[in-house]
Amino acid sequence: MTTAIKTRKQFILEQDKIRRVKKIVNARTDTEAITRALDIIIENTRIETMFRSIRGKGSVRDVYGRTAK
Repeated sequence: MTTAIKTRKQFILEQDKIRRVKKIVNARTDTEAITRALDIIIENTRIETMFRSIRGKGSVRDVYGRTAK
């Protein structure tokens, strides 16, 4: 397992946004909240890129019959 390189940074951020993110990601510290938020953005971008790469290469079938016909 590799260890990520960590760098100390100094940012001026809105405390209300940090508080909201801490609550959303259930973080105890500001650093944990920001790290989790960055992880979410990175993962969402990876998923979005994957979906774009498969766009138009098949069809989605509603196996549960929930869509209107």
